[in-house]
Amino acid sequence: MRSILSIILAGILSFSVLACAPSINKNNASITTVGILNEFPDRPNYIKKRTFVFRHQRSGFEENRFKDVLTRSASEFLVSKKYKVIEVDDMTALKDGRADLIIQIQPLDISKQEDTLGYGFYDRKFLEVLVKFPARSYICMNVNLHQKGKAAIKRTGRQESFRKLPFERMPDTQNQLTDDQKKEMSQNLEKNIRDTVFKVLPMLGF
Repeated sequence: MRSILSIILAGILSFSVLACAPSINKNNASITTVGILNEFPDRPNYIKKRTFVFRHQRSGFEENRFKDVLTRSASEFLVSKKYKVIEVDDMTALKDGRADLIIQIQPLDISKQEDTLGYGFYDRKFLEVLVKFPARSYICMNVNLHQKGKAAIKRTGRQESFRKLPFERMPDTQNQLTDDQKKEMSQNLEKNIRDTVFKVLPMLGF
């Protein structure tokens, strides 16, 4: 009974947060500039999980341009909605008048998968037959919307997106990737980032 009451209370609190969250009035001429606060790591993860823990491999993917891809995708979406966009390093842009809204893009771990923060490439095989997920790119985020003069925050909550890579297995290490595989992986993750951003931002009212 106590657990049921806890669930009901959590639902009421979540509804209250969303109900009080700032809505974007597109007819409000004073809301013109949106700041993007991108907290993602510079490099995506390269994660290969095998049957035994000591065989797991995790490293940063060698290309570091994907944080910019994420920021550019958000900027492109907002510009298409007639907003001016700036990049910011913190929340002070709301106080000093540089921005009317700030979109805070926070990296998260994939659900129940530690050390997967943000985005990257993921290949998990467990006894080959029992668990055999295809190699894929992923992105996991929460996006918060902050509005000048308002304490309430609008949140998307955890948003995960996976995109199957054009080959079934990732090598144990990046050094074993061919140039073609690296190119295919980069294009795959870039599209995953862009599609996810264009799906998530409308959740905030844009």
